[in-house]
Amino acid sequence: MSGILYLIPSPIGNIRDVDYITKADLEILLQLKYFLVEEEKTARAFLHYCGHSLDSKIVFIEYNEHNYKNYFNNDWLKYLKAGNNIGLISEAGTPCIADPGSEIVLTAHLNNIEVKPFVMPSSILLALMSSGLNGQRFTFHGYLNKNIDKLKGQIKYFEKESKKNFSTQIFMDTPYRSQKTFETLINTLYDNTLLCVAAELSTANQFIKTKQVKAWKKTKINLDKKRCIFLFISSNH
Repeated sequence: MSGILYLIPSPIGNIRDVDYITKADLEILLQLKYFLVEEEKTARAFLHYCGHSLDSKIVFIEYNEHNYKNYFNNDWLKYLKAGNNIGLISEAGTPCIADPGSEIVLTAHLNNIEVKPFVMPSSILLALMSSGLNGQRFTFHGYLNKNIDKLKGQIKYFEKESKKNFSTQIFMDTPYRSQKTFETLINTLYDNTLLCVAAELSTANQFIKTKQVKAWKKTKINLDKKRCIFLFISSNH
């Protein structure tokens, strides 16, 4: 009988903040011996704070943008087919949601491997819940273009879609671009468009605020090096 592929979220902020893991999930986690991880060092620290023994029998298989071929490394699939359970751990956040791992999960499904996610709210859904924007119809775009001109074009296009469908548009950016992205948003969107900034979710420095763009233009805010999710919706519907 094949093993189970467990999807294990890791903290977005302090790696010691693991209180979201349920008792039942923790019992499973502490028994796992095989792990697919983005960075072994970070995964080891996370498992250590969870109370894992991390004995010499632990096997780590790294998967990230630098070794994409390991997505299809047969070793992890062989371990599962031999009856071993494997934990897929994200670097920070929820596996497969704006993080690597979907190829692994799909490969597991296509090989009749059972997939079980650990319980943890996604930062994207936390942001949407807290924004006050439309939670019935929304689109998550992941990361947008780094080029400012192309980013402006994307924002304008998504705003048109939002106006047409009254749908919330959601995307994120890397911390070092957060301030510039925010400035691009308030200088590109219409003044009446509602914009939510959700920064450092699930940390002590969490910040969530929704305002019309014209109000944001009068607001001083420092998002430099902060992990942000941006959400907006056209108010002209």
